[in-house]
Amino acid sequence: MTSFVENFEKISDLQKQGMEPIRHFTVFAVDAFEKVVRQNYAFAGDILEFAVAQAKLPVDVVEPKALFDAQVASNKAFAELLSDRANQYVELGNSLKDSSATLFEQEVVEPAKQAAESATKKAAATKKAAPAKKAG
Repeated sequence: MTSFVENFEKISDLQKQGMEPIRHFTVFAVDAFEKVVRQNYAFAGDILEFAVAQAKLPVDVVEPKALFDAQVASNKAFAELLSDRANQYVELGNSLKDSSATLFEQEVVEPAKQAAESATKKAAATKKAAPAKKAG
């Protein structure tokens, strides 16, 4: 007969095993959150820089034609930067999608397959070990 301490340790170990996949998903979620927030922070910085540059243009450039040309150039550069940022978001999204799919495969699909195989083997072993009932 097992003692209370042994049972408690066994339950504790089972709980740790059960929670480990959740911990892996939490690590992934925190990493994903940080990457997205940092990307958003960089984007907000780009907007700030553009807004400040636009506000300073009329102060720095007094001739209307030169001001117009400077605004067009600034807008074009900002549009290109936004295009690059959009591509970075797409790359980040694809990276996170691939990472989450891999993690799901490792932490959910594979253990489920192993559990199903184990249950099938146990059922087959139980069926073989059980004596055949005679009709009668």
